[in-house]
Amino acid sequence: MKKFILIFVCLLALLIPAQTETLAAHNDIHHSSNKKGITIILHKVYINGEVIEEIYINQHKTLGQVKKEFKGWKVIEENDDQIVLMKKINDLSPTLKSKGYLGINSNGVLNLYIGAPSGNNIIESFFQIDTNKLEVNKQKQLEKGIKISTKDHYEYLLHYLKEYERIVN
Repeated sequence: MKKFILIFVCLLALLIPAQTETLAAHNDIHHSSNKKGITIILHKVYINGEVIEEIYINQHKTLGQVKKEFKGWKVIEENDDQIVLMKKINDLSPTLKSKGYLGINSNGVLNLYIGAPSGNNIIESFFQIDTNKLEVNKQKQLEKGIKISTKDHYEYLLHYLKEYERIVN
């Protein structure tokens, strides 16, 4: 009887690793198929030049389904496991709406700032303003920064201030 138990234990010891390896191989195949999906990269380009990138991994859609879902987006790049899409947004970026200012630096250059104007938070420069032609109160407002929160306000100020552009001969 002891011989029988010993043989049974030895056979069991031989079979368990083989079964474990088979289960591990099965799990690797199962997990790798779960990991595979389409990476969707969305680039939203706002009128103020800011680009916001969003990345999604979708395991349930084909490239055709993704293209159909994002019909108004331009395909920039595409391969079997990734698609990059871009869309121009006719509005200010969320960052600019919440923290954007138009202002001038000490040289009279009109800049777009994130936060109140200072030397290190310029995100775009436009043109130099002839501060001699500009009303004193407007100049002071621009030195402090004018908060931008809507596309219309942003476009109005750029158009208005363009009249004061310094032309260099």
